[in-house]
Amino acid sequence: MNNTIKIPGLEDVIITKVEEFEDRIAIFVEMEVQTHICPKCGKKTRKIHDYRVQKIKHLKWFERLSYIFYRKRRYRCDTCGKRFYEKNSIVDRYQRFSKEWNRAVNIRSVRAKTFKEISQQFGASPSTIIRRFDELAEKELKDVKELPRVISIDEYKGDTKEGKYQVIIANGETKEPIDILP
Repeated sequence: MNNTIKIPGLEDVIITKVEEFEDRIAIFVEMEVQTHICPKCGKKTRKIHDYRVQKIKHLKWFERLSYIFYRKRRYRCDTCGKRFYEKNSIVDRYQRFSKEWNRAVNIRSVRAKTFKEISQQFGASPSTIIRRFDELAEKELKDVKELPRVISIDEYKGDTKEGKYQVIIANGETKEPIDILP
């Protein structure tokens, strides 16, 4: 299939088929066959063991949910016999959402009013959005070596595994969060 547009997150894959339905779009993709290095012994191999199709939720396309059906390869090392999946730029290991979907959710979760709003927009559950937000917040919050001149403390309702209500402690001048407590 000849493409004239670039789909975010799918620049380096081969799109074999696109099916359109009333409420969703299915994009069938695969990677180009490449030489891979065995994670066990470090030898190079091009020997294909088998294929598996993985369904991955992707960004909305023209206000319709889109799914990627990724025909991923498993390679076999001739030296040690180890079987392993090819490296790809579409999805992280053990994930069902594309890398682009995760990036978009991270950006929206910081700026949106509610997690429910984002979950409806991206076609996921609110708990999935909350988990993504928690992962992002954990990376961003750093240990404070010195307290700021002005401290702001506020409570808010947020249903998490820690409890129903949380307290946020922030720098009163720069409005940067210092910590979020149960």
